[in-house]
Amino acid sequence: MKSSSCRLFRAVARGVAATVIAAASGLASAQPYASSGIEFLSEIPPSGFGTPLATAGSSNWGYTSPSGREYVIQGLNNKTAFVEITNPAAPVVVGTISHPTSIWNEMKVKGTYCYNVNETGGGMQVIDLSNIDAASGTRVSLVRSITSNGLTTAHTVTVNPDSNYVYLNGSNVTGSGGTLVAFSLADPANPVLAGIWTGGPYVHDSQVVTYTSGPYAGREIAYASCGGAGLYVVDVTDKGNMTVLASRTYAGLQYCHQAWLSEDRQFLYMNDELDGPAQGVPSGLTRVFNVADPANPTLVSAFSSAVPGAIDHNLYIRGTRQFQSNYTSGLRVFDMSANAQSPTEIAWIDTYPESDAAIYQGVWNNYPYFPSGTIAISDINRGMIVVRVNLDQLTIAPVGPVPTRVDPNTPAPLSVLITSSNTPVDPSSVRILASVAGGPFVPGAMQDAGAGVFTGALPPTPCGSTVRWFIEARSQANRTFTLPLGAPTSLFEAESYANRVPLFSYDMETAAGWTAGAPGDTATAGQWERGDPEPTIAQPGDDHTDAPGINCWITGRRAGAGAGTFDVDGGTTTLLSPVMNLASGSALTRISYWRWYSNNAGGSPNQDVFTIGLSSDGGTTWTTTETVGPGGPGNAGGWIYHEFAPLDFVPMLTTQMRLRFVADDAGAGSLVEAAIDDVLVYRRDCGTLACNYDFNQDENVDLTDAQQMAQVFVGLITPGPTWLDGDLNSDENADLTDAQLLAAYVVTGVCGI
Repeated sequence: MKSSSCRLFRAVARGVAATVIAAASGLASAQPYASSGIEFLSEIPPSGFGTPLATAGSSNWGYTSPSGREYVIQGLNNKTAFVEITNPAAPVVVGTISHPTSIWNEMKVKGTYCYNVNETGGGMQVIDLSNIDAASGTRVSLVRSITSNGLTTAHTVTVNPDSNYVYLNGSNVTGSGGTLVAFSLADPANPVLAGIWTGGPYVHDSQVVTYTSGPYAGREIAYASCGGAGLYVVDVTDKGNMTVLASRTYAGLQYCHQAWLSEDRQFLYMNDELDGPAQGVPSGLTRVFNVADPANPTLVSAFSSAVPGAIDHNLYIRGTRQFQSNYTSGLRVFDMSANAQSPTEIAWIDTYPESDAAIYQGVWNNYPYFPSGTIAISDINRGMIVVRVNLDQLTIAPVGPVPTRVDPNTPAPLSVLITSSNTPVDPSSVRILASVAGGPFVPGAMQDAGAGVFTGALPPTPCGSTVRWFIEARSQANRTFTLPLGAPTSLFEAESYANRVPLFSYDMETAAGWTAGAPGDTATAGQWERGDPEPTIAQPGDDHTDAPGINCWITGRRAGAGAGTFDVDGGTTTLLSPVMNLASGSALTRISYWRWYSNNAGGSPNQDVFTIGLSSDGGTTWTTTETVGPGGPGNAGGWIYHEFAPLDFVPMLTTQMRLRFVADDAGAGSLVEAAIDDVLVYRRDCGTLACNYDFNQDENVDLTDAQQMAQVFVGLITPGPTWLDGDLNSDENADLTDAQLLAAYVVTGVCGI
C-alpha cells in the first residue's frame, strides 16, 4: 500500500485508537462521543423527528420564547423541526414544517417569526412561533411562502437583529444573480422585496450589523462571503443603492464560505470551504481580518484547530468564545480573550468518529446563543445534538493499545492515565468493571501507580468467550467519568483466544478464484474489477494491503475525467468469492475483510447501500451479514475493518461457503464507489494446552475425532499408536463423556463444554 489515512471504526469502542477523553455524567447518562471540555446532553437522529422520515440534517438555529423556554430549529432534508430543549437532557419535538426535499435547509429568526429557505423550491417560508409555548394544539404554523419576484430557492438567509430586514444569499430572485437581496419586515408575517445589490457577485452567506458608534454609526453594513470572489463589505443602509465599501481576496482563495464578527467588531473570522493542502494550508484554516475600519479590512493572521484536516464550515462568536462547526472533526471551541488574532482551542466534541478527513460529513452548524449556555449542534449524519461547555473534566486515556484479544484463562493487565482540568480524581474510585461471557459486571480496583497512571487487570476468561468492560473514575467533586464514553451503554470488548489460524487469505494481488459479475446485475458503469485504484473524491487512491501490494477489487478503478465517470451507475454490480470449504469450522471461525464504501457525494447523496452476503450452498441462497448505508457510519470512504462469525448467520458451516459483495446505484445523481481488500477467514485457536482435542493426531479437530473416540470406547476399532488416551476431562476415565465433550467442541469451538 502506498499510503493510508483511514481510521478504524469499532462501534464498541469509538475513538480508542487515540487518546479518549471521557465526558462527565450529569443530566444525561450516556456520553457517546469523544470530547474535551464539552458535556453531551441529548440527541435526536434525523429519523427521530416524525414521518415522513428524514435522512440527513442540515443547518440549525435557535429561539428563546418570551417566557424563557428554549427551542432548537433543526433543519432536515425534508422538513424543519422545532424542538424544546428547556430541559436539554429531554428534548421534545413540538412541531415540524415540511419543505421540498433538499439537503440545504437554512433558517434565521426575527421576533416571533422564523424565515426558512432551501435549494430546491417553495420560496421563503414564514413560520409563526408565537404559540410555541402552548400546552396543546398547533404550536408552530406556516403563515405563507414568499414566492414573489421569481423567488423559489435560496442558499442561506441572514437577519440583522437591529433592523427590520431579512436578507437572502444565493437566491434566484429575478435579476439578482444570487447576490444579496433585502426583504422588508415592516410586516414580519409578509416580507416584501426592498432591494438588490445590483452588480454584486454571488453571495454564499453574510452577516449584517448596524453600527451604533464611530464613523458608521447608524449604517447597516453587510460582510458578504462571496465564494471564489472573496470577501465583500457592503453598505446596505439604502436598499435601493447598496454600495461596496471594500473587497478582499487572499492567497489560497478557493471559496470564501462564511464569516462572523467579534462582538467588539474589531475582527472578522472567515472560513474558506475548499482550500487545503493543495493551496499549502490546512483544510480547517480560519483567517482573521482586522475590520476596525470596515472600508479597509486587513488580513492579520490565521489559525486552525487541533484537527486541521477537517473542512471548516460555519462559525459563530459569543462573548470571547468562538464556536466552529468543522464537519468531520465536530464542534471546536476557541477562547479569544488572551489573543483575538490567535485564539486557543479549549473544548471540542467529535460527533463523526469514523473519520477526520476533508469530506462533507458531520457537523454542519451550531447555535451557541441560548441564555442557559446550552449549545445545539446540527450534524448531517446524526441530526440534533445538544451539549454545553464544561471545562471541569477528568481525562481518561489508555496507556498503550486497548486489547481486542486476551489470552485464555489469564488476567490481562491494563493501565490508564487520568488527568484533570480542574478537580482532581479520587484515587480510591478508579476501577475496572468487566463482564465475562455475558455475566454481570464485576468491579476490580485499579492501583495508583503515581503520575496519574492507574493499573489493573481484566479477569481470566474461558477460551472462546467475550469480555466486555469499561473503566470508571470519580473526581473529588463526586462527578463520575468513564472510558469509553457512554459506558455502560458503550463498552470495550475483547475476545479470548490464543492466536489466529488462517484458513483462507486473499490479498487480491491475484484473482485467486474471485469473480466479478452475477446474473441479474444491471449496472451500466462502475462494475467490479481488480487493480490499482486511481483516486477520486469517492474512491481510494490505493489498496489496503501493505507494500508491495497494490491491488484490490473496486467498482471501476480508473478516475476518468471526474468522480462520476467510472462510479457505479444504473443498478447493481456483484463481486463473488471462490467457494471455501469450512466444514471443519466451529463457533471460533471468523470471516474478516477491509471495505471501502462511499455514497455521500453527488446531487442525491446517502441514497444507496452496499450489501454483503454469505452462502452455505455455493451461492444458491444468500443471507445478508452487513448492510452499509444509505446514511450513517461507513458511507464516506476510508478503509474500514469488519469481521463476523459465520455461524451467527447460517446454521452450519459446509464445504460450499461463499461471500458476495453487491454495490447498488438505485438512486439518482449519487456517486457510488466500493472496494474490498485483505479478506481473511481464520480460526481463533485456544492453544494446545488449553484444548488438546485432536484425538487421532491428524492435525484436525473435527467430527472424525469424536466418532473414532466413541468407536474406540465401545470396542469397534483399535486406537492408533499416537492417538490420545481419551481422558479429555481429566477425570481419570476415558469414556463416552469425553467423546461428548469432543463433539461439543467441534460444534461450538469452546473448550470444556
